[in-house]
Amino acid sequence: MKKILILLLAAVVSITAVEAQQLSKRELKAQKKALQKEVAGYVAEGWKVLPGELNISEQVTRSKSFKTALDDNGEQKYVVAQVTAVGQTYKAALFAAQNGAKVQAANALKGELEQLTKIDLANVEDANKEAISVDKVVSAAMERVSASLGQGVILTTMHREVAHNGNVEIVFGCAYSYKKIKELAVEAQKKSLKEEIDELRKQL
Repeated sequence: MKKILILLLAAVVSITAVEAQQLSKRELKAQKKALQKEVAGYVAEGWKVLPGELNISEQVTRSKSFKTALDDNGEQKYVVAQVTAVGQTYKAALFAAQNGAKVQAANALKGELEQLTKIDLANVEDANKEAISVDKVVSAAMERVSASLGQGVILTTMHREVAHNGNVEIVFGCAYSYKKIKELAVEAQKKSLKEEIDELRKQL
């Protein structure tokens, strides 16, 4: 009887492994198809890359890998930002897109900073603390973070000419360490909140 049960268990494990392998193949096929469709869309819309840069397919693939990357604890590893900007020249459009990416990356932690600010305010012993704006504290913190960020790991740099006026449009994407941005954000939030509290007390 034991031998039969062992054989049945082995058969179930074998079937499960085969099903998982088949599912994995289907997922990979679906991912490949979605990638090809996305790349084809960029090409059809006139996007291109400068000589020496990764082609569109490689850029899109790399960007996706950073978006889904996890650290050793299974937590989000990167904050990935992607911004489209227009300028009269390639350089001007790229500069605008890079700055926009910094702002977007900083904004990725907005929810966490709002929650942190509310918790910190709850522990402030000041009868007038209700006058402190959470939005103002968080906005100031995010401005600090975006101003302190570099260009990050560049993932996407595609461009095309705007037909009706000759301007250049750029898609720029980059990645930042989630851990590093969170450290910067928490530090910035503490400074911004302290400034608001100090300013409130001066007015009393």
